[in-house]
Amino acid sequence: MTRVYVTKGYNLDCSAVFHTVCKYRSESKAEQTLYSVVWDCLKKAASDYKSISFPAIGTGNLGFKKWEVAKIMTEAVEEFAKQNTKKKLDVNFVVFTKDNEMMEAFGKEMKKRKGEAMSPEVRNDMTSFGSAAKETMANEMPTVELISGNSSEALIEAKSWAFEMLGPSDNMVIKNNHVIYLDQRDHKNLLSLQTKFHVHIKEFFRNGNGGITITGNPSDVSCAAIEVESMLCKAQEEFAQAEERDILYSVVRWSCKDVPWIQTPEFSAVLEKAYLARMENYVFNNHKVNLISMILVDDYGISSNVERTCLLAPVKSFNNSFYSREPVIRNNFVEKDTRNAIGACGLCIRKVEKLENTPLQQLFKMNMQRVKDNPKRLYQRVSAQFCDLICRVGFQKEFAPPEEQKYGCGIYFSSTVDGALKLWKEQEHEQFIYIIQAQVLTGTHTIGSPQMILPPPLSADPLDRFDSLSDMGQTHIIFSSQQALPEYLIICARSTNV
Repeated sequence: MTRVYVTKGYNLDCSAVFHTVCKYRSESKAEQTLYSVVWDCLKKAASDYKSISFPAIGTGNLGFKKWEVAKIMTEAVEEFAKQNTKKKLDVNFVVFTKDNEMMEAFGKEMKKRKGEAMSPEVRNDMTSFGSAAKETMANEMPTVELISGNSSEALIEAKSWAFEMLGPSDNMVIKNNHVIYLDQRDHKNLLSLQTKFHVHIKEFFRNGNGGITITGNPSDVSCAAIEVESMLCKAQEEFAQAEERDILYSVVRWSCKDVPWIQTPEFSAVLEKAYLARMENYVFNNHKVNLISMILVDDYGISSNVERTCLLAPVKSFNNSFYSREPVIRNNFVEKDTRNAIGACGLCIRKVEKLENTPLQQLFKMNMQRVKDNPKRLYQRVSAQFCDLICRVGFQKEFAPPEEQKYGCGIYFSSTVDGALKLWKEQEHEQFIYIIQAQVLTGTHTIGSPQMILPPPLSADPLDRFDSLSDMGQTHIIFSSQQALPEYLIICARSTNV
């Protein structure tokens, strides 16, 4: 009897993960065990889910031959489909793209079985698989499938980005300030990409704007650009996670008298995220923490008490996280003068999302006491890729640098929508315009200049400084992300495009 255990998908892009144990091919009834595992997974999936994806189970250390796995798994799926015709279940076999032998094995099995399927629906699905496998193995034109999530705007932007990346161009510029966070290994990878794709790669950073330029044969440029984008996204995410650790550590601390390293920002933030996600247990470094009983058990089985201390106020959970983006009714949540200003710029509001982040709210309130001034309602125009990051970690100068930093190397805002549109130029490949409305503490301010990395001192005391800089008009510059709180993301379209 096989056993299949089901867990949540957690950070994977799925609802659940099925776990099981198979026998080595040399053991008795190993083939029957593999067949039963696939059958049991299908049975569990059919009762609660719409689809299931199988890797090629057993072709690694278990010692099964690839043709055997393809035969056993397709047999199980075919037989299950014959006996369960009432509910449709999409079944996917996941094969590494370069594993031609595995792809060919599944292709042959599908081709052999597509005429044998009793159900027309099964027969049609197998025909589709066989055709797809044949096209892939023949090295014909590859395809990219974009799957819609909760945001239609994100899907449209993803499609636009894909066309931009894969479009023929002998010179591509990827703008992303996180180029400054690429490490030594990343720079070695950039050098290897030059050799691999026969392109020239050049990093740049000027006037507060950074990125990478790739030149060469158009097809090689596209391949290199996708690799570079992946590296920059990784650096971007690592930067965001470091900011998250610092933010969470500023408002909540986890501690254990017997395990002092839990009190570091890294582990404290990890436990806080797990706690807000309502996980029952979290395991790391051979230590298991029960987040309900607040008991830690080390690798020797010794128990210790764990404490969670909120430094400012209780941290609120939004859908198992400390931040949220929720669509709202635009007319109820966007001020009338803001709506009018957006319309006057030739834009129409497509969607409004309320941004909430408990740790950021607490740090912002704490800074209100320091600045001793009422916040201003200001605007920042951002690229689509940074909307979620701003909700997670607040405003950062890396996310939305203006074309020129005329008034200092800080975080820029505009007091008007029109000013924000002029301060940040439109991204060529983006289909929509993303404006974030924020509460910003500008406090005492003075006119800025390009070389300033901090506001100048107010007095002889170097710690007593202006709170912000400005152009003495619409533009305001702060140097601490805790002086700004994102409130609403307003997604707009050109009126002529609606």
